[in-house]
Amino acid sequence: MEIQTTEIERSFRSWLKAQLYGDGMRVFSDNEITAYAYALRSSCEKIEQLSVRNLFYYRTSEDLAREAAWLKTDRDYMEIDKAGNGTLNAALDLYAFFLSNGPGSTAPEVHAAFYLSEDAGDIARKETSPVEFYYHEVPMKPVQRVYYGAPGTGKSYSVRRFLSEEYPDPEQLRTHIKRVIFHPAYTYGDFVGCIKPLISQERPLDYVFVAGPFSELLKAAFLNPEEKFYLIIEEINRGNAPAIFGDIFQLLDRGSDGKSEYAIVNRDLGAYFSRDPWMKNIFYDGMVWLPANFNIIATMNTADDNIFVMDGAFKRRFELVYVPIDFDILPDEMKKERAIFYGKRSLSEMFSTSRINSVYAEKLAKEGKLKRNWPAFAALVNNAIDVENLASKNAGRPHDALIAENKKLGPFFIREEELDDEEKFFNKVIFYLKQDVFYDSPNLFTGSFEDIKDRYSGGKGDIFELLV
Repeated sequence: MEIQTTEIERSFRSWLKAQLYGDGMRVFSDNEITAYAYALRSSCEKIEQLSVRNLFYYRTSEDLAREAAWLKTDRDYMEIDKAGNGTLNAALDLYAFFLSNGPGSTAPEVHAAFYLSEDAGDIARKETSPVEFYYHEVPMKPVQRVYYGAPGTGKSYSVRRFLSEEYPDPEQLRTHIKRVIFHPAYTYGDFVGCIKPLISQERPLDYVFVAGPFSELLKAAFLNPEEKFYLIIEEINRGNAPAIFGDIFQLLDRGSDGKSEYAIVNRDLGAYFSRDPWMKNIFYDGMVWLPANFNIIATMNTADDNIFVMDGAFKRRFELVYVPIDFDILPDEMKKERAIFYGKRSLSEMFSTSRINSVYAEKLAKEGKLKRNWPAFAALVNNAIDVENLASKNAGRPHDALIAENKKLGPFFIREEELDDEEKFFNKVIFYLKQDVFYDSPNLFTGSFEDIKDRYSGGKGDIFELLV
């Protein structure tokens, strides 16, 4: 007969999840609860003398007590418990207490060494010996910054330039940063870490905490308190940032010394750090914080179609740096005149009668920037957006009918090699301008994209005429 243990396991899990400290923080993390439940359900499969391998079969404290009395002296049991760093023994003690005292009781402070990394021997050694790792917080001003702006303005370029000034040596820079990209499917488990199954020759199936990039870099920061470490988050608002940060969000408030003002209890992270003997004695209680040398730099696209919007509480914890559209930062190769912009008429003559760009084209000409190149074309597009919007406002059109500021072309909207490939240029730039920017304009990019491409590709027309 199949043993149904789902209900009792669910009750046990709920009981552990309901255990709270006075400050409202949970005593047992989700990963810890998962490990304990797995230990009771599956870890005893190798114990030959155990008639029922799933310990959730035992529904009363009396039945479990009779089994546990000899079970803890069994060699197989002790080997399994040792391999799991005390997880099975802690789970059995907690389950026995749960059966004896019921779901409304307060659980004893029992944690496996895997989650607490401290036993009686550790405590005795700590009281009689100096700590193994002398950690001294080094006060410094941490960077928590978000670079934001329109697509292609050079936000990642700004980050790279900042980091290059901090670590000019590329190899040294590589060892002091971790780069992640947020997206809709990115989770707390990906970012911070989570319990994952591990299959090896020694252990056919095991569950271990696998650290995410945040935790890996944070550990390096603790081990090297005088060196600066940078977590780079690209497209921070393409994922659900508050959900991805989870309880780590509390650590973003920094004090005058640069470290987190409010530490949190995160036993998974504490256990992960405590696996390293150098760090065991400072994280045995599961308290975690951000040191002053741990920095976070992010980029944020301000396009309207972003999937998530960062709330005010999240933004308040970061320094926001606007990256304006600046074509002067382009390398000289990107400023070269190219065949894609070829035309027989002078641009000054062409734009002298323009309804949209005559004034701005004259300004570019005076500055020596009215050339048949990418910066001039993109700058004229951006000016046309401003002129169109002004006309719309004067006509009384609602704000949401205007062309969004972030629809403008940034200097890095296109790559250099795409400027020499007409097909790629039309499909990326001209299609974007027709479909996403000037789709409702009565003056610019009129006609279908196919018509525009047929009129101006292959040298048949001057694409600057699209902006007159």
